Amino acid sequence: MKKIFFILTAVFVLSTSVFAGEKEDVMAVFDKYVQAANSYSTSLPSFYTSDAKIVRVVNKKQGGQKAVLIPFDRYLNELKSRAALARTVRYTNRYENRKVTKVGNDYKLSATRLPRSDKTGLPCYFVFTKQGDNWKIKEESLTTNVQTFLNAK
Repeated sequence: MKKIFFILTAVFVLSTSVFAGEKEDVMAVFDKYVQAANSYSTSLPSFYTSDAKIVRVVNKKQGGQKAVLIPFDRYLNELKSRAALARTVRYTNRYENRKVTKVGNDYKLSATRLPRSDKTGLPCYFVFTKQGDNWKIKEESLTTNVQTFLNAK
């Protein structure tokens, strides 16, 4: 009986430490992502899977929300084309209240995004998946007040 208890305890401790290590790895990758995004790095696309799902949840002026799916290739083009303007106005995002949860084999990082000088914050999440030895973003969802996303094609 003692042997079974010891084995079960050892398995639990080892599995908990693996998940804790993976959560720390995801958080570290996210910190690097935020640094790259806020410095307008050309390495930003390398943080994503090749078929990442990009969602913008728009807070509509007349009330309510609408989720808009942005094709990944369009997202990459917009990253490149808008980097100079973002750099000029020193646009950055801060992320507070970060929480990482395991979802299947992936991890979901939820946070409150504070664009530039915003004081209230907007909800967001990123789903990270393991590709080889690296954690990559396979889904990103940011809530925004930018109405132009409603016309996205």
